[in-house]
Amino acid sequence: MLEHFFLPEEREVLRTICQLETLDCLVTRKIEKDAERNSAVEAFIRAEQEAEISFLLKEQFMHQMDILLSKGTVEAWLEIMIWYSLLEEKKMLVEDFWEFPALRAVIDIFMRELGAFVEERVDRISVLSLHNMQELTDAYLKTIFLCRRIEYGVEPMDEIIGYMENKKLSMVFIHGIVDTAQIYNKEKVIKAIEEWC
Repeated sequence: MLEHFFLPEEREVLRTICQLETLDCLVTRKIEKDAERNSAVEAFIRAEQEAEISFLLKEQFMHQMDILLSKGTVEAWLEIMIWYSLLEEKKMLVEDFWEFPALRAVIDIFMRELGAFVEERVDRISVLSLHNMQELTDAYLKTIFLCRRIEYGVEPMDEIIGYMENKKLSMVFIHGIVDTAQIYNKEKVIKAIEEWC
C-alpha cells in the first residue's frame, strides 16, 4: 500500500520510524515485565540498537530534507513541515541532533515569509533559496553569528550586508533569526541592519 503513496526515500524514513517505535515498545514491555530483574547488559544492548536506528533515521530524514529543499518550492516546504511535525509528534530525533533546532527555526521563518508574501509585503520567499540542509544550517548559524557581532558592538556592516545579499536573505528572515536566537538586544541589531539596508 505504501508503494502507491510514497517515494522510495519516503518509504525508507517511514519504515525506520516503525522500527524505532517497535524497538521502543519492546524495551518498554521488557522493562515493565522484568522490573527489577532487568540486567544492565540487556539495557545497554537495547540502547545501542536504539542509537543505531536513530542515526539511520537521521541520515534518511536529512536525505529526504535535501530532496525537498532542492526543489525550492512552497509545496516542498509544506512537505518539510509535515515531515518535521511527524518526528516532533513521535518525539524522535528533534531533541537529539543539533540540526533540528535550525530546521525548526527556519520552518517558522518560512511561515512568516509566506504570510508576508501573500499579503504582498515582500516580493519573494528567501528560504526557497536554501537548497539543502547544509545551506540551511549554515545560513541559520552564520546569521546568528553576524547578529551577535552587531549586538556586542563589533559591527561588520559590509560583511553582514554582503552575506544577506549573497544569500538573498530577507529582513523577515533576519527578524526571524533575531526573535528565535539568544540575542538580547534585538532592537539594536534590527535597527542597525535596517539603517544599513
